[in-house]
Amino acid sequence: MRIASFSKQDFGKQVDIRCESELLQQFRQLIETDPDLRWRMPPEPANAKPQWIELKFDGRSERFKPLYLLQPSIPDLESRVADCGDPRPPLLVVPELSPRVLDHCRQKRWSAIDLNGRAYIRLPGLLVDRRQLPGRNFRFLLEPRNIFVGKSARIVRTLLTNFDRLWAQSELVDRTKASSGLVSRIVQHLFSQGFIEKQGPRQFRVHDPLGLIDAWAKADVFARRNTTIRYSAFGGSPLETALRLHSWAKEQSVGIALTQWIAGWLRHPYTEPPLTSAYIARLPEPAALEQLGLRPVNDAGKLWLHVPDDEGVFLEAQTVQGLPLASDAQIYVDLQGTGLRGPDQAAALRNWEGFCRP
Repeated sequence: MRIASFSKQDFGKQVDIRCESELLQQFRQLIETDPDLRWRMPPEPANAKPQWIELKFDGRSERFKPLYLLQPSIPDLESRVADCGDPRPPLLVVPELSPRVLDHCRQKRWSAIDLNGRAYIRLPGLLVDRRQLPGRNFRFLLEPRNIFVGKSARIVRTLLTNFDRLWAQSELVDRTKASSGLVSRIVQHLFSQGFIEKQGPRQFRVHDPLGLIDAWAKADVFARRNTTIRYSAFGGSPLETALRLHSWAKEQSVGIALTQWIAGWLRHPYTEPPLTSAYIARLPEPAALEQLGLRPVNDAGKLWLHVPDDEGVFLEAQTVQGLPLASDAQIYVDLQGTGLRGPDQAAALRNWEGFCRP
């Protein structure tokens, strides 16, 4: 039997969970008021850690062995389940289930629940797959909220410049200009989610690069991290427009990196670029626009200039045919949802053997 509850998310004030006792306290309150499922714990003191939890549903009762984890990592979860030593099925109890950990539980057919009410219960003849309940917004205090924005995204972008490279944290600090503390937190998060694997006490490599890119693409909202201005271009192909723009940017020492269709086509030709698109540190002045043959427009346009909120997009630029391009992973993410065969170019780039390899 399958039960699924899909509630419109109504995020309340964020509550940070700092220790296991807070996790246990909030979990007790959750199951006492659960709107869909009937739970029961043993009659123990409120501060005691329950050794079992019972779910009653449709005339049947099932007991689980709860595994309480503040910051669940896939390697740690594998170890905890293997060492459970209990005939009862495990139930992962965490402050917040990340999509990565939740997908892993689905693959392993392990049951899990978080303080936000998100639940995945898998037993013979029973499947509960519930989204977050309204008004609940819990997380572990030290868990990064979004690793795909700002300086955190710089770290992900740098790691994805080379699928085969062995990295050290000090290299990421130097290349991303992020603090050592931030790099350490993001690296630890990526390890806990199974995206990277350690190759020694101070080195690691990306273990699941395509999974990391997919997670980035899913979380990305292009318009929230860029200001985009569109221009009509008088004459010339998208490549000729790109060459003129690059020449101006080089003369003026303005940061620039081509992206989307033109960049995907230059990196691995598949579809003809319908227009020129580029990240730029600052927009051309009116005199420069006249010199370049550009005129601002509200819709369409043959040139799209994106001024990014964070300059990290320029730090991993690559050069192809004398033109600066965003990194392969950035181009792929930027092509999602663009239309005009952008996703086709993105898929071709992703499937190319040179993707994210210098």
